[in-house]
Amino acid sequence: MFTLCRDERLRGKRAIANLFDAGQSFFLAPYKVFWIIAQEKALFPVCFAVSVPKRIFKHAVTRNLIKRRTREAFRINKLILSDVISDHQQVRMMLVYTYNKPLTFAELEESMKKILQRIAKQYEHLNHVEPV
Repeated sequence: MFTLCRDERLRGKRAIANLFDAGQSFFLAPYKVFWIIAQEKALFPVCFAVSVPKRIFKHAVTRNLIKRRTREAFRINKLILSDVISDHQQVRMMLVYTYNKPLTFAELEESMKKILQRIAKQYEHLNHVEPV
């Protein structure tokens, strides 16, 4: 429930390339968010990845700190999005950190909640079926 196992992480060149090519994107500070709905049955409703550019943060220690904080914020709040997704679909998302300084965990968690709520709202809007 509150884990972030290997199957919940977005992996593979093809999956990531498809996300950037065919997916939707928006900016919500401090992240640029890319996401797509995959029409396949999966073990987990959300696949997630995070990227922190080496160009902005030269030291791996800082990049890893931001990635750890981001993954933890996602792990704690992923139910916001997971509860909305239907059984035969999966949302794949990637966050690219854009600020030039690391933020605190509380700030990143607040941003993560807003991101997940926005994707959940857009998901519901895209998959809304009118009653007959």
